[in-house]
Amino acid sequence: MTVLRYAAGVLLILVSISSVLSDEIPRPPVQVEYIQPEKFTDISSTDHGPPNSSYLDQLSKHIMRQAGRYLREGEQLTISIRDVDMAGAFEPWNTPGNDIRMMKHIYPPRIVLSYRLQGADGSVLKAGEESLGNLNYMLSMQPSSTDTMRHEKALMGDWLRKTFVDGQAQD
Repeated sequence: MTVLRYAAGVLLILVSISSVLSDEIPRPPVQVEYIQPEKFTDISSTDHGPPNSSYLDQLSKHIMRQAGRYLREGEQLTISIRDVDMAGAFEPWNTPGNDIRMMKHIYPPRIVLSYRLQGADGSVLKAGEESLGNLNYMLSMQPSSTDTMRHEKALMGDWLRKTFVDGQAQD
């Protein structure tokens, strides 16, 4: 009987500690997750190379910063990126031995994602799947031409602006 009381006491303490810890560490308002990035069409810095984690980190930070502007207090946005095809492509026949990304209109940026916006009460305000692309990406004026992810960031920024305006999810 004493052992059961001791075990029940320890269990109660552990549950109390875990609830306190979960209350102290708030979830960020925007979360970005990558679903099987090793299968993404093109998110590498070399021809047929592995996913470049630096590119993924840059894109995540950009999305979190931009999306946070459109959320109301207490709202949570989860974006699950399922595929990325960066603007441009490697053409080994044009640059043998060099991994140079060729920017042409036939290689537009594409991002496939799903998202869920939850209100402060946990209710789902909006959710969906999107396939983003910009065939006119080469006509866009980009302030930072040295940013490798500039076209993908612009694509996400445009989508966020169109989907979430003034703290309001747009249909």
